Amino acid sequence: MNILTLTSDFLPNVGGMATHAHELSKAHLQNGHTVHLIHPVFGNEADRVEELDGITVHKLFVNSSTPKIKHLLYISKVRKYILALMSEHPQDILHWHDLTPNCWTTYTLRNRIPLVWTNHTSNYLEYYETAAGKRKIKRYLGHPHAIISPSDELYQKSEATGVRKDRLYFISNGVDATKFKPGLSFGVLDKDYGLDIAKPIIICPRRLEPKNGVEYYIRSIPYVRHRHPDAQFLIVGGGWPEEKERFLGILNDAGQEHGVVFTGNVPNTQMPQFYAMSDIAALPSLMEATSISGLEAMSSGLPLVGTKVGGIPQIIDDGNTGILVEPRNPEDLAAAFNDLLDVEERRKQLGAAARERVEREFSWLVISEKTAEVYRTVLEDQQKA
Repeated sequence: MNILTLTSDFLPNVGGMATHAHELSKAHLQNGHTVHLIHPVFGNEADRVEELDGITVHKLFVNSSTPKIKHLLYISKVRKYILALMSEHPQDILHWHDLTPNCWTTYTLRNRIPLVWTNHTSNYLEYYETAAGKRKIKRYLGHPHAIISPSDELYQKSEATGVRKDRLYFISNGVDATKFKPGLSFGVLDKDYGLDIAKPIIICPRRLEPKNGVEYYIRSIPYVRHRHPDAQFLIVGGGWPEEKERFLGILNDAGQEHGVVFTGNVPNTQMPQFYAMSDIAALPSLMEATSISGLEAMSSGLPLVGTKVGGIPQIIDDGNTGILVEPRNPEDLAAAFNDLLDVEERRKQLGAAARERVEREFSWLVISEKTAEVYRTVLEDQQKA
């Protein structure tokens, strides 16, 4: 198939949506499809077309100082560009990955090309909490011919807002199991960040966004060190500088700032080394789909400790590939970390089982095949209509 992908979040950004769009597009290519990816952003650079891992990436720039005009310009420009591209390179399906403003962009194209949306966003879950937000959701979700949810929570809430069930699909996020695997070298990364590889390292591969629950990972540290005083803590992710300052204050107040490293943003290409250096991975999220960083940790052979929210219970087989804990509960997190630090053999068993599950269920090639089946269903339905 000829697949047109639309996403406002893409490389060099390091978030889950950017990674999903990139990795799914690569897997589509490996499975024999062609992919054009349109990446609109706000800015004043010149538009350009680039090749990235075989993907034809169209980078569009929209600039305006007035927010409302800015969004209207964005929708108009992206729509015109897509129509021009389709006249030159016919496309079978348009698959987009963000909520606004591309929900409005795609609305203007609803009669031109079959539409599939993957619902990644925490904004959606926030909207769901209010009556006004639910009305917005109905407006946003009225036109896609299929909606893919990467967590059961997102799936159920889409259905609860009145979206027809025959348009809803659950497909997990995925992971590149050839890139993230056990036994990789981490080089001198430990020395770069002042870590002692002879002592346990618990990695939290999370941006400092409040919904990611990093605060509770930070607050778990004194409870862990009460039993394992040599434990080290590695937070890989940036953004939200005010959150980092707050976390440093919590650590200083508790006298626990030693052996805690904040890396800031790092490229995804470097993440396998961070996992290779670590013993346990943590997902203390308050909202989450099927976390890509969690799958990367599992693929790397690490036991994963995650909260019982969103799609995390769908990737962690509790007690077999990792441990599930209650959200907003640093003592629960610490208890899971301590249990794994107590028994090295248990860590290895859970890590090996996590890797096996990734190979079986969560490789991007498998996710691409499942997604292509959704495309085929949509195309068949449109032909019948």
